[in-house]
Amino acid sequence: MLPRSTRIILHTLLPSQSHAVLPYGIDEIGFEHFYAELMRTATTRLKIVFRLAVWCALWISPLLIGRAPPLTRYEDATRARALAAMAQSRFYLVRQMLLVLKLVVGLCYGADPSVRAALNYPVATATPEGNPRT
Repeated sequence: MLPRSTRIILHTLLPSQSHAVLPYGIDEIGFEHFYAELMRTATTRLKIVFRLAVWCALWISPLLIGRAPPLTRYEDATRARALAAMAQSRFYLVRQMLLVLKLVVGLCYGADPSVRAALNYPVATATPEGNPRT
């Protein structure tokens, strides 16, 4: 199960109704299932870095906007500002942590059938090796 703090951070990155064509947020696209599959199949390095990125967003990002951690104490607008500050940080690793969060959210979002349908993007019928999906 996804920890509450992680869910709050990811909801801040991808809230519901944030775009007219793509109204789906992290809550509507089944991130829990994707996360379980990610933790089962991803490399150890990606798992560790994702957890580190969540920790950084939770404890470091509020400091970047002059607020006390953790990030979960604040409303959506403040959380969004703190995460945006990560992208502008002068520290390379802090910027990279935000990119890891966006990478994982983007992989989940792009794999969701409802998102693909909204974009008129076809669902893959075969794997890259040419084998049919099961």
